[in-house]
Amino acid sequence: AGQLYQHTTNPPVATGDGMAMAYFAGADMADMEFIQFHPTALSLEGAPRFLLSEAMRGEGGILRNAQGERFMGRYDERLELAPRDIVSRSIVAEMRRTGSRTVFLDMTALDGDFLRHRFPKIDETCRAFGLDIAKDMLPVSPASHYCMGGVRTDLWGRTTLPGLYAAGEVTCTGVHGANRLASNSLLEGLVFGARAGEAAAKDSGQLSVASGRQPPTGRPRGNGQASFSTAVRKRVKRVMWERVGILRDRESLQRAIAEFDQIAKANLSTASRNFVTLAGLVASAALWREESRGGHFRTDFPEQKEAFRLHSIQRFGGAISSSERIDPGE
Repeated sequence: AGQLYQHTTNPPVATGDGMAMAYFAGADMADMEFIQFHPTALSLEGAPRFLLSEAMRGEGGILRNAQGERFMGRYDERLELAPRDIVSRSIVAEMRRTGSRTVFLDMTALDGDFLRHRFPKIDETCRAFGLDIAKDMLPVSPASHYCMGGVRTDLWGRTTLPGLYAAGEVTCTGVHGANRLASNSLLEGLVFGARAGEAAAKDSGQLSVASGRQPPTGRPRGNGQASFSTAVRKRVKRVMWERVGILRDRESLQRAIAEFDQIAKANLSTASRNFVTLAGLVASAALWREESRGGHFRTDFPEQKEAFRLHSIQRFGGAISSSERIDPGE
């Protein structure tokens, strides 16, 4: 669901429709407030928000502000090697402090041949936009990258809705916690994809479909004539970035939820309805979690709280609840 945000490393198809379909069918959603923002996406007019790997900072890349100053020392003793969420927040703070729209990733102290061999795709992409990673300061800023939350499943891909199985980024299996580690998505896709298929095959003989089963009351039924899909998407993405983004607070979240509620009153297409519903789920969960943890940061509640060491659970037609366990079978 990375496309919920105005700035994202995700492809155009990552609109979260699978999450919305499961939600409207009655499946539980978990941990929707936890969104990972990648700190260094290429920030260039007319260029896609291409991800400049954190491995570049691992190899010695330095983050500099608009005045050319190295700034991470102001925010964390680990400098550029701090976790993604801390680097992202630090970049936002520095851009606000300096009144600029980007910072810069400086790789110029490293050998050009090494960089081109180590980062061939990044080198190729940057060259296409007139940048040499060995010679130029690379303009970067954070962008939404990964959703830790999603359709709640057990460790075999079973959702809380009998007969519905899910795997991949659409799910919340619990393996990411509140702040995904790089490459855990491979685990979520490959391992849980195989396990979900195995569970579905095993369970299929025990499942039956009731005739005439009705969807939950109020489930949206879009039609081809419903309008404003493009306009709705742009509006939601802007609100999500400005009010439900890297830095959150109660007032901004409440304003976002009110705006999403207003948008939802229109005659929306199914795609737009899915989009604004997911945005509302993220904002509502973020408002409920009055602490900061992992990919969720509240400026009005900057510390972790033991009382919130649990999962947020959202179900169609119900209020947000919580669970200490992710396995719906336990």
